[in-house]
Amino acid sequence: MLYFAYGSNMWRQQMAERCPGHELIGTAVLKDHTLCFPRFSKIRKCGVAGIRPQPGAEVWGVVYRLTAQDFAALDRREGYDPLQPPHVNRYDRRSVRVLRDGESLDCLTYFAREEPGRHVPNAAYMQAILTGAEENGLPREYVTQLRTIIPQ
Repeated sequence: MLYFAYGSNMWRQQMAERCPGHELIGTAVLKDHTLCFPRFSKIRKCGVAGIRPQPGAEVWGVVYRLTAQDFAALDRREGYDPLQPPHVNRYDRRSVRVLRDGESLDCLTYFAREEPGRHVPNAAYMQAILTGAEENGLPREYVTQLRTIIPQ
């Protein structure tokens, strides 16, 4: 199963800890979506990343191949349980189509369930996102855009 990571899960060290059986496929872009921070994490004590549809926008990220065990571990970490009513979950897992080197790939990813208010990432969380973006070679323009997000 392919997974599209766009937030802190782009960071290779974090993915190795969370999903030891993962395989790095490479970078990809999700068209007509934008990165946002729609909810507050009690664990990280800051706003955390999500994506939402936005015509003309792009979200760059990393595609991994995950084992069923890794996906189950990631589901728990992201607060997604398909057996729970949707409003109980922190994220919804959905299928998206990304482009990798001009090839279309169907991947699963997580959409954050929005909470009221303004949610801002902290410096440590943004550093995890930036580290993942840089070590995976996301486009310079996109990394520059990420750097404009001012942490709390």
